[in-house]
Amino acid sequence: MEKINQTKSLLFLPGILLAVYFCAGILFEPVLVVYIKPFIIPSFMIYAIKSNSQKLSKYYLLFVFFFYLNEALLLLWEHSLQLYRAALIASFCGYFTLAFLGYKSIKNADVQTIPSGYTLFILALNCVFLFAIIYLLASVITDDYINIIIIFNAISTIVLGATAVLYLGKFGDSKAYYYFFGAFALIFNDVFAAIGTYFVGNIFLNTLDRVLHFACFYLIFLFVITKRKKEDKTIVITQI
Repeated sequence: MEKINQTKSLLFLPGILLAVYFCAGILFEPVLVVYIKPFIIPSFMIYAIKSNSQKLSKYYLLFVFFFYLNEALLLLWEHSLQLYRAALIASFCGYFTLAFLGYKSIKNADVQTIPSGYTLFILALNCVFLFAIIYLLASVITDDYINIIIIFNAISTIVLGATAVLYLGKFGDSKAYYYFFGAFALIFNDVFAAIGTYFVGNIFLNTLDRVLHFACFYLIFLFVITKRKKEDKTIVITQI
């Protein structure tokens, strides 16, 4: 019990940093988040490794690396076009790493299901958003390299979205919902970040961007550490 309490106490620091981060972005000077945000993920990973080190696969740790690298580079992108390109490439790698996490489970599973209309609608909505954002970004971004990277990022988000839909359709349990909502939180986080950066910058969009950013990270962590009950035989389920 004492060991458990000591492990949970490690959440105190990231919790405090998150509170200060959101307060700085909403109530005070948003520029202050640059000095707070880089410490939130590392402080949480101390807790994650301490409490669930055996459940954290190398692919999850690779996703964390790209997730944090993208986050860190974006904090400095205004000072260097090369850093912004690198941040977008890190985002692309993060998408595919997360998609591969889901694909591995789908590939090895015996359970077979048909995706529901709701999950397919979310995927279609995501695709519409992405095509609209790509078209608008291409009209305001003059750097050809960034436009090419954004196109590849859009492809990777569609792959991730499709994987999330298939994963939820495959299992339909709490672990699948963690992956589904975590994946789409990441996708919509980047969509709202692009809107806030290039078109409409306001407190609501900035706050929504920050909420989705850390919600995605935590949901994927829950996905990784949650166990699924083993299936003894192949079951075909249609989700309504």
